[in-house]
Amino acid sequence: MTSIGRRRPAWNSLCGALAGLTLIAAVGHAQEGPTEAQQQEYVALATIVGAALQGQIVPTGEPFGWANDFLKSSDQTTFVPFTLSIERTKVSTPRVALYIFVSERGATATVGSGGATQPPMPVFEDAYHVDLGAPNADGFYQVRRGFWAPAGEYDVYIALSESAVAEGAEPQNPMMLKKLLSVPDMWSDQLTTSTVMLAARVEPLSEPLPPEQQLANPYTLGTLRVVPKSTVDYLTSDDLSMVFLVYNVGLTGTGMPDVNIEYSFSTRGVAGDEFFNVTSPQTFNDETLPAGFDFAGGHQLIGGQAVPLSEFPVADYRLEIKVTDNTNGASLIHNVDFTVSAS
Repeated sequence: MTSIGRRRPAWNSLCGALAGLTLIAAVGHAQEGPTEAQQQEYVALATIVGAALQGQIVPTGEPFGWANDFLKSSDQTTFVPFTLSIERTKVSTPRVALYIFVSERGATATVGSGGATQPPMPVFEDAYHVDLGAPNADGFYQVRRGFWAPAGEYDVYIALSESAVAEGAEPQNPMMLKKLLSVPDMWSDQLTTSTVMLAARVEPLSEPLPPEQQLANPYTLGTLRVVPKSTVDYLTSDDLSMVFLVYNVGLTGTGMPDVNIEYSFSTRGVAGDEFFNVTSPQTFNDETLPAGFDFAGGHQLIGGQAVPLSEFPVADYRLEIKVTDNTNGASLIHNVDFTVSAS
């Protein structure tokens, strides 16, 4: 675990910038706004990240787990929903403070003409407080948020600390994670998809969430909320559920897409892959899509299946997903590895 045991002197440039940031920081607490104590927690976390950007500390190891996905967003950007997995024993308060700073890969703080240290321009910056809720069956709290960025290479800094500790006490065990992240370009004219998201469950919503709640619910796709699965390990009593979106497809003369998605399963072994089975393909065209389907109106092609694993022998598997755009012959393949064990 990377643990930062004491607060460093405040980094004025970055901490000063938080005055504006914290006005929109706590999604779900926007009406009240952060308290003075909460703002001090943000400043303490920003100071830790500032020290890393100045090279005063070097983040090593992973104090908490990280998993992310990629979806096409607006304004030529990619949306990056992520999940943090925090061991229950590492925090003692029901709420934590979180600070995220995303900068171009290798960007560091600089010294201005007046001698003041200036942070690099963030591609994304936010801070918020999160109620942890109950840990999962494996003893981890899971926190989900997201950010937007154009395609490129980035350093993502996540700093986290306990919140609302006893009066007069310092937050214990502040932690920081640095991730090197390559964000793909989903805005070319080439056929592409989002990440294939393995789902613990998919929940229908009565209506889409308002935009201001998207960061607090990053795995919401219109009227579907995806709860990501934290591992690729399944039991024969489980379903293998996956969700992904298909982007940049051509249109037929009727203005509709014509896309086919095939799902093929193989077992994995020391001798290589061996074909096991296929499921029914998905087709998206003017015969299967609802009347009025329109990309310009915000409609999306959502691929995916829920496959019962009761007929899958205990083994390691590879799922091959092949997406074909029949309007131009373009195709791509995603492979998803998973393991099935006895219930």
